[in-house]
Amino acid sequence: MATDADAGIEADALPVDLLLVALLGLWHLAAVQGYAGQSSMQAVLGLGAVLVAPGYALVSLLFPRRSSEAGLFEDREGRISPGERFVLSVGVSVCLVPLVGLGLVLLSFGATTSLFQLSIGVTTVLLAFVAAGRRLEVPPAERFSPLRWVINARSRASLRPSGGVRALHVLLVLGLLVSGTGIGYAAMSADRGEQFTEFALVSESDSGELVASEYPSQIPLGSSATVQVTIGNHEGRDLDYTVVVIAQRIENGTVLSTARLDRFSTRVTAGETIERPHEMTPSLVGENVRVSYLLYRGEAPVGANPRPENAYRRTHIWVNVTSG
Repeated sequence: MATDADAGIEADALPVDLLLVALLGLWHLAAVQGYAGQSSMQAVLGLGAVLVAPGYALVSLLFPRRSSEAGLFEDREGRISPGERFVLSVGVSVCLVPLVGLGLVLLSFGATTSLFQLSIGVTTVLLAFVAAGRRLEVPPAERFSPLRWVINARSRASLRPSGGVRALHVLLVLGLLVSGTGIGYAAMSADRGEQFTEFALVSESDSGELVASEYPSQIPLGSSATVQVTIGNHEGRDLDYTVVVIAQRIENGTVLSTARLDRFSTRVTAGETIERPHEMTPSLVGENVRVSYLLYRGEAPVGANPRPENAYRRTHIWVNVTSG
């Protein structure tokens, strides 16, 4: 005949709380990828997936045993009360989530919202599975179980603040300060990760507008055509740029000949976008001559001829150059 104790041991065999945390992490992954439908509960689940689930999984990994009457800094052998477990879960989540974003920045993955949210879901699921494995290694009599805590009325008394709760608050404040520092550093690093230079060619349309089309397609040898070179500096600092213009005759993907047409330098301040007209005068006769504009930060390479492969940015147009 089964007893209440037998039922409690059977209930302890499955870490239901960690299973729910893992499911919440999986839901978070699905929501980030757009597979979870919109619902009134989605905001609540999202808050739980970010502010509770990651920290709860990590706290469960660190404290796999049930509650103890010992003080906060006394030897508990991996034991904390359910109340402290919940408070720590929120505090650890607040500290852990910014550190995930900081890790993405330091690993040069960037700090985009979708990747950040995806990483939180993956971290939650992994921590939940590892925590479940560690908890199952603990003897059933010592193992933390939310079901046992609900069933056993005496365990509910552990929700009362212990003598170490005040020290726990101090630890959480320190954790918030650390996480705030991590958020600031991640924000500044994310800005650095968005540095780039805009480089493009535009031409004047029949209506007088500058468009990235309607380029000159046929130029007699010795004649010129005008294009506008656009350089946008989003690097976060003032920079000197060098533009080298070359023409190449290409057949079946092979460069048969190359001619340097022009070279000029310009300085662009941070956040500025300039448009400079340039008269292009190809010196190679043939069909589908590729005229390339190569952009370099600073000076163009000295030891090697400027070519598309060693340019910082590049763009080109195709023209037919006739002999007469």
